[in-house]
Amino acid sequence: MAWEFDKRVSSGNLLVAAGMAVSVIWGYSQLTATAERLNEKTSDQAKAIASNEARIRSVEYTTARQDERLILILDSLRKIEAKIDREP
Repeated sequence: MAWEFDKRVSSGNLLVAAGMAVSVIWGYSQLTATAERLNEKTSDQAKAIASNEARIRSVEYTTARQDERLILILDSLRKIEAKIDREP
């Protein structure tokens, strides 16, 4: 059996073609909207990551300063203990 095509276009053919065109346009618009939302989310996440990195650097700096202060306090305590041990 061979395929047969006639040269007539019916309203059913036009409706199917219109439905397909509308589906393609709708699908493309949905794809574009989804891509745009993903780009916005990516941008927001990049900003959040940069902000978090700045906060982490600040916390690391503060922690390092506290460590230095603690070392100085411990050295002072050791000196005081050494003086107390020598006095009796």
